[in-house]
Amino acid sequence: MRIMVALLLAVFAISTCAYAANESIATGMVDKAVNGGINVLTGWIELPMQVYKGYDKGLKDLNREGPSKVVGGIVGLFRGVFHAAGRTIWGAFELATFWAANPADNQGVGVPLDAKYSWETGEQYCIDKPTLPEGCKPIGTKFINGITDVLLGIVEVPAQITKSANDSTKYSNVFVGTLRGFWYWLSREVNGVANLASFILPNPAQTMGYAYNSKWPWTKTEEKVK
Repeated sequence: MRIMVALLLAVFAISTCAYAANESIATGMVDKAVNGGINVLTGWIELPMQVYKGYDKGLKDLNREGPSKVVGGIVGLFRGVFHAAGRTIWGAFELATFWAANPADNQGVGVPLDAKYSWETGEQYCIDKPTLPEGCKPIGTKFINGITDVLLGIVEVPAQITKSANDSTKYSNVFVGTLRGFWYWLSREVNGVANLASFILPNPAQTMGYAYNSKWPWTKTEEKVK
């Protein structure tokens, strides 16, 4: 454990210096930390908001009578518990791992939160539409992604070295690629653990921070996570 922490601090310190000229990385780290802090402090708002959304949805449902408002509110209460937990836990993860790179987005990975912030209306995700198996698919995808990152995240080290070597014959670029490889590896490990620990809970559809330059460690060309 101590070796891993020491390695993390060393890689983080060196990579920060190596990437100092890249403002997008520093900006991404700050944005991720700030967004995480906001979600930790405001995650509880999901509880009353989801109750309100459920009640409002029942109120607008013309195919049902008055009791639908109560049913909607009760469903919203349970939904609020899950969304409050998901937003708060994900916020704590972002705050603690602001230094880590992450996927370009979470599209199709995990049940999405309604909106970027808990006080926004957004659009509710229906787990039974179009069908229950289809609606639950993002949960399974999140779990599989977590396992993949934990077990195969180390592939980032040789992959990034190879990518840097192919981009240029300069030794400096290969050195930077090595640093990036260790950074991405540690990032995938913490992202994988986070996904496994919270695969059943909602998470933001969009990610904050600096994104990997490929969806998987073994991907040769840049691509956006879908």
